[in-house]
Amino acid sequence: MDKKEKSPAKMTLTFGIIGFLAGIGLLLGGNILIGSFGSIASAGLAYKGYKDLKELKNSEDKNT
Repeated sequence: MDKKEKSPAKMTLTFGIIGFLAGIGLLLGGNILIGSFGSIASAGLAYKGYKDLKELKNSEDKNT
C-alpha cells in the first residue's frame, strides 16, 4: 500500500475522532444541539475513514 493512498483515510479517521470528542465537549459545555449533531456527523466521518482504511488494507493483502 502506497503511503499516498493511505494518507486520506487516516486523515479522515483522525478528523472524525477529533470532531467527535469536540462534539462531546460541546455537549458537556451546554451547547446541546450543536454538540449532538456535531458528534453524530463526526462519528460518521470517523466510520467512513475506518472503512476506507480497512478496505485499503484488505486490497493490499489480496495483492500480495
